[in-house]
Amino acid sequence: MPKVFLRLLACCTLVLGFGLVIGCGGREANNSAVLSVKATDARGVEIVLPHYAERVVVLFEPFVDEMYMLGAGDKLVGIPQQVYQNPSTYHYLSQVDSRIARKEIATPTFGGRSTQVETVIGLQADLAIVYEYDTETIAQLEGLDIPVFVVSSKDKAHIYDELVGVGTLIGKKERAENIVAYVNSAIEGMATEADSVRKSVYYAWSKGRVFSTSGRGSLVDLSIQVAGAVNACPLPLEAPNVSAESIYKWNPDMIVLWNSDVDDVYSLAELAALPAVVNKQVFAMEPTFFFDPHTVKFLLFAKQLRHWGYHEYTDKNFKEELQEIVGFLYENNMSLE
Repeated sequence: MPKVFLRLLACCTLVLGFGLVIGCGGREANNSAVLSVKATDARGVEIVLPHYAERVVVLFEPFVDEMYMLGAGDKLVGIPQQVYQNPSTYHYLSQVDSRIARKEIATPTFGGRSTQVETVIGLQADLAIVYEYDTETIAQLEGLDIPVFVVSSKDKAHIYDELVGVGTLIGKKERAENIVAYVNSAIEGMATEADSVRKSVYYAWSKGRVFSTSGRGSLVDLSIQVAGAVNACPLPLEAPNVSAESIYKWNPDMIVLWNSDVDDVYSLAELAALPAVVNKQVFAMEPTFFFDPHTVKFLLFAKQLRHWGYHEYTDKNFKEELQEIVGFLYENNMSLE
């Protein structure tokens, strides 16, 4: 074989080999850029994953709901027992996931927030989403090298940041940002409609706890403000217990319930003379699934409040608007029925 040809072949081989090295190096860099994801949780801790999470355990019930809003319900391998035990949540999430309907997704929890860590390990989760107060569970999971994204849902900023943070870790960041933009736009639209006279609202906690309320700075307070109303409770506390005398003193225009019945108020002799009771201005948020203030659905809570308090449109118009918002949040996979 001529020496010139051999030299030419060697040069071509060298160039080709160099090109392959550069090409492979470029692909590795691109994969690293795509597959290494990070987000900061409610603690200010940066969670770094080598790739998008595909097997997610959620131990905070409201965030199960938000996983479906993100279009990531298929990534769920573990959820709280309460999802199956809450009739409203179970009914509506069954519409978007047949595994929920058949109760097939594992529930690594006992009553309340107690978690069976061994079950989480068996589920081979590459991400766990845990409520900030479940400190023991957080410590146990992190001690087993399971990445934990802690959520608080304590105000609008945290709800937004946590949604985008989880969206980033599971490959749904754009969807999360679109949800935040949609909710913000709706809030801005409501602000332009607010009446000059702000009605006062007393909120009573679930399961008939009429004398337990939410003070200033709480999530319910956020919903009341977005509705263009004012929280009748002036106390800067998350969940104060109050007396009948205090409620008479505050004299709210409306009383609003979540996961309670209006008769829980109307049957109380202590509040029988309260103007809001006399004037039949006691309302219950039903179905509870659509009005959870721990998620971006604080918007729906506010919309319902505004409809009751300011009568700016008919029941039919409100239902149509509710369906439009629900359609966006669940990508038209859920009905109001």
